[in-house]
Amino acid sequence: MSNLTDHRPAKVSKELANAAYDDFKRKAIDEAKKRAVSQRVDYDTFKNMVLTAHLKPITAPKQLNNDRPLPCWNFGVDGKMLKEQISQSQLPSTTPTEVPATSGDFTRDWRRNCPAPDDKYRYLKLCGPEGLRGVFRVEISAEVLREMLVVLEACWLGHGGAAEEAEGGSGAALREAAFVVQVLEAVSTAGRFSLTVKLLGTSAKPTLERLFSGLQSAALAAEAADPDKKEQPAEAEAPQEEGGFRVENPCSPTRVAALQAVYGLPPS
Repeated sequence: MSNLTDHRPAKVSKELANAAYDDFKRKAIDEAKKRAVSQRVDYDTFKNMVLTAHLKPITAPKQLNNDRPLPCWNFGVDGKMLKEQISQSQLPSTTPTEVPATSGDFTRDWRRNCPAPDDKYRYLKLCGPEGLRGVFRVEISAEVLREMLVVLEACWLGHGGAAEEAEGGSGAALREAAFVVQVLEAVSTAGRFSLTVKLLGTSAKPTLERLFSGLQSAALAAEAADPDKKEQPAEAEAPQEEGGFRVENPCSPTRVAALQAVYGLPPS
């Protein structure tokens, strides 16, 4: 069916439109009067509300004016607009090659240049226990300590197993466990460490339990591999230094148990 054509004269259509507008204006003014009375406004406010009742409110445009010139840094050297801006998080990472001098340097390299857990573990090997002892002499934050524990727990067995295969089973895994113990001991000398351990919360407890369980097993294995050697207290041990951390003496069960107490875990 074809649309019906409006054959009404233009004058009649205009009169209907005017009548509809007058009816709308009358209702709007009447509503404004009632609203002004209910609000108990003064005369000037009442007059303004009535005079502007039929006007439509002006709203801000949804989109900004795109006619403004773009800043110069939005363009490349060829004069064409860059499609993507490189943010700080997209900056290329650089593998650390030097021991950090401060905790701020450590945290920057730890988070920016060591994205993967293996990278973080190699960074700990680069720093060594003595380097970490100096960096965190004043204090270590609970967040950094939590991340460090997660990395040690996740990576030390894998790195130890790989070294064991490469060296043909020459005790590399036990030396890796000794390195982890040395790192935990070095970090525990930081100022207010007992408070930092409390700030770790219960979320870090499963990681600590798995880490110390593996270290205790490694210590027992090292003791079983050399039954003629009597265990000495941690204070009496005098390990040799090599590569920034002690590798000659494997960790002992007594040493691991004492360190476990420092990190807030009950004796197993």
